[in-house]
Amino acid sequence: MPADSDDEYIAKKLLCKTYLVTCVMLLIGQIQVAVVMEIKPVKEFLRQHYYVSLVQFFLSFISIQLYVFFYHIIVQKSAWKRILAGVWTFEVNTISIMKPAKKAPYISLLVSLVLTYFIMLVSLIYGNLAVRHRRGLFMSRHNIIRWSERLFVLTSFGIIVASEMKRVIIEFPTLFIYTLLSNVFVIIFAASMRKPNFYHIEMKADNILIGQLYYLNFYALYMGYVWTTAAGIELMGWNVNLFS
Repeated sequence: MPADSDDEYIAKKLLCKTYLVTCVMLLIGQIQVAVVMEIKPVKEFLRQHYYVSLVQFFLSFISIQLYVFFYHIIVQKSAWKRILAGVWTFEVNTISIMKPAKKAPYISLLVSLVLTYFIMLVSLIYGNLAVRHRRGLFMSRHNIIRWSERLFVLTSFGIIVASEMKRVIIEFPTLFIYTLLSNVFVIIFAASMRKPNFYHIEMKADNILIGQLYYLNFYALYMGYVWTTAAGIELMGWNVNLFS
């Protein structure tokens, strides 16, 4: 019984560290989005060379797969190698879904920022309630990791394709569907992290791996909000020059 209590305590600490990792990464990712959208040469280059976005998508897909698959080896390496692998994975995946060839209104960034952290709060509350009542949207660790990768890749590809659509009436519902999927999954993820034995306590820095994956899904949700609201504003023909 004491051993179980110790494991629960360690799991709770890992859960808190996971949220910390996710929030720090998400904040850095959101700052990068705001900065890169203001760099006109980058936007112009990506607008003229669409294939670059597809190359970024491919690198993103490969990087996250390799990072997860070899994580048990990476954590045994020296600190600078672990940091390099983590930063590479973080940056490649952050850039792949950024879609800087277009510029979203500032109001879209602001609304998306608020909505993203609101959903994080909702997912945290739901996870606590699900554990307390022993029911909810639970998935195994293996399925969470697998679907986390799949959903991020699907959302990244969807945003890249949607960016090339000339008709906003098609772009808006497409992005709306991807955003809904991300909304549901981050809540499932939150509940599943509270499942007994979800964390591999014996694995070094397991919270970094889970935090990286959780970040990817929240970042996908954030970018989904950004481009869905931007497409919605364009579709409705609203004047938001005041916020741009």
